[in-house]
Amino acid sequence: MPEPQDLAGRVTRRARRLARKGLEKAPGAARVARSAYFAALNGRATQDLAYRTWLKTRAREAEHAARIVTASPSVSVVLDVAGQSAVRAERAVARVLAQTYENWDLTVVSNALATPHVPRSRRHRVVVVEDSTLADRVNAALPRCDGDFLVVVGPDDVLYPDSFAELAAALDTDPDADIVYGGDDIAVLTVDHRGIERVARRDPFFKPGWNPELLHTMPYLGTVTWFRTSQVIAAEGLREVPGGELWDLQLRLTRGGATVAHAEGIVAGRVVGSPPVQETTAKTVLGAALAAEGTPTCTVARGHLPGTWSVRYPLAGEPLVSIVIPSKNAYDVVRRCVESIYATTAYTSFEVVLVDTGSDDPEVLNWYSDVAARHPSFRVLDWPEQPFSYARSCNAGAQASRGEILVMLNNDTEVLEPTWLEVLVAESQRPEVGVVGCLLLYPDRLTVQHAGIGLGIKTVAGNSLSGLRLDGRLTRTQELMLWTRRATTAATAACLAVRKAVYFRVGGFDPELRITFNDVDLCLRIGALGYRSVYTPDVRLLHHESKTIAPTRDWTELFAAADLFRSRWAAVVDHDPQFNRHLARTTTSYRLPVLGR
Repeated sequence: MPEPQDLAGRVTRRARRLARKGLEKAPGAARVARSAYFAALNGRATQDLAYRTWLKTRAREAEHAARIVTASPSVSVVLDVAGQSAVRAERAVARVLAQTYENWDLTVVSNALATPHVPRSRRHRVVVVEDSTLADRVNAALPRCDGDFLVVVGPDDVLYPDSFAELAAALDTDPDADIVYGGDDIAVLTVDHRGIERVARRDPFFKPGWNPELLHTMPYLGTVTWFRTSQVIAAEGLREVPGGELWDLQLRLTRGGATVAHAEGIVAGRVVGSPPVQETTAKTVLGAALAAEGTPTCTVARGHLPGTWSVRYPLAGEPLVSIVIPSKNAYDVVRRCVESIYATTAYTSFEVVLVDTGSDDPEVLNWYSDVAARHPSFRVLDWPEQPFSYARSCNAGAQASRGEILVMLNNDTEVLEPTWLEVLVAESQRPEVGVVGCLLLYPDRLTVQHAGIGLGIKTVAGNSLSGLRLDGRLTRTQELMLWTRRATTAATAACLAVRKAVYFRVGGFDPELRITFNDVDLCLRIGALGYRSVYTPDVRLLHHESKTIAPTRDWTELFAAADLFRSRWAAVVDHDPQFNRHLARTTTSYRLPVLGR
C-alpha cells in the first residue's frame, strides 16, 4: 500500500496531465480537465489520504509537543460507562489514563453493579448510581469534581492521547474562557487477535470558531467539551434530556454569557455509527433554548443533513422590503431576474428599486415601462453614473427606497423558491443579526457559487465552497459548512439582506471600494458594531455569473482595492475566526492542503 501522500500525488498528477492535454486540444476539454483536477483535490478519497498525512505530521510537530505543558488548568473527567461491558469500560478508562496532559482527575460513573477496574489513586474514583439517567450520574459525581473544568466522556467518545493537550492549548490565548471545544472525527474501532484495540480515523470536522447559529443547527461543539466547573454547578448541573444533555448545557451556559475558546485541531472521535440526536430531543432542547431567548414561536424542522436542524424565525409583521438592483442594458439578464421575483415570491410586501446606471437600449427601456405598468411596486431610479460604481449605485437605491429591510440583489440572479424573501426578512429582523446571505448556485443548479465569504483565502477574501458540486462526494467539513445555517464572517452583495437602519448606521457601501470588496467591508463594519452575519442554505438562488471567463477589469484598481481592504482588516484577513487555520488558504473549498496546495 503506497503512502497517503504518494497515492494523493498520483491522483493529482494524473489530473494535472489531463488538464495540460485539455489545454492543448480545446478550451472546452480544458475546462473539463480542470474540473477533474480540482475534483481530485477536493474529493473525499483524496481528502481522507490528506487527513492521514495531516495526522502523521501533527504527531511529529515539536511545537505541538511543547504546547502540552504551556497551559495547566485542572480538569475533572466524568467517564460514563453505564450499560457498557467491563472490557469496553476498561478500554475507555485506558484512553483517559493515556492522556499526555496530566492535570486531571477521573470519576467513573455507572448504573451497573459491575464496574471497570480503575487503578488506585487519589485522582481516580467510581460512583455507582442505580437505575439512573446520564444527568443523574453526572450530577451525582459533580460534588466530587474540584477541577477548574469539567468534561463528560461517554461511551461513543474516543479520546486520543493529545485530546486534553489540544484543549488546554486553546486556553493559552483565552485563559478566561468558560467553555473549550475542538474538532472531531469518526473513529472505527477494531480489536486484533491479541486483544489490542486499533483506531482508524476518518471524516474530520475542522470546526469554525464560536458560532451561535451553528449551535442552534446542531450540537457542533461536540461532547468532549470542557466546561468551567463553577458554571456547571451554578447551572445546577445537567438536565434530563435523553441524548441532548450536553447540547442543552452548552446552550444554557452560552446564553448566560459563558465565553468560548476554540481548539482548531481534532480533539476527539465519535464511534462510527453513533446515533444522531433524535428529533424529539432536538425539538425539546432547541425549543427550551429559543423560548429562553424570547422567540418561542420559532419552528424546528429536520435540516438538510441527518443530525442537523432548521430553525425558522417568525416574521414580526410584514415590513416593506426594498429589493435594490443596479443594472444597465442587459435585457435578457435583468428581465430574467425581475420576472423571477414577481413570478416566484410568496411574500407580498416588497418593492423593486432598479437603479439604472445608464441604459440606452430601447428594448430595456420599453420593458421598464411594461413592468411598471404591470407591477406598481416596480420603480426605476435613473442613476447614469460614470464610471460605474456598485457601491454608489446601491447607496443611491437604498436612499430612494421606502422599505424597512433592504435586499441588495445582482441583476444576474434568479429566484428559485417562493419562501426566499420571507426567510431573509425573518433572519434580518433578529436584533443580533446585521447581514443575511444565502446559497447561490451556478446555472447548472449543481455547482456552488457562494456559501458565505471567507477572509484570507485565495487573495484577501473568497466565496466559500465556490466550485463544489452538490452531487459530489463532499467531505464532512464541506457538507456541514454548505448545508447548515451558521454565522459567517461576510456574505456577497449578490444577494444580501440588511435592516435599513443598520445599513445607514455604518454609511452603506464605501465608495472607495467602487467594484470589489465593498460587500465584505460592509459586513465587517456592521460586525464591528456587534452584529452577526448569517448564512442560510434555506434560501437558494441562481447566479448567472461566468464560471470560466473573468470579466474585464482594471487590475490596477483591483489590486489597489485589495491593498486598501487588507490595510483595514489585516487581523481578520490573517485569521478569519470562521475559517479553520488547518484548512488550505489557497482554495475556498474548506479542504486540507494536498501536496502543499
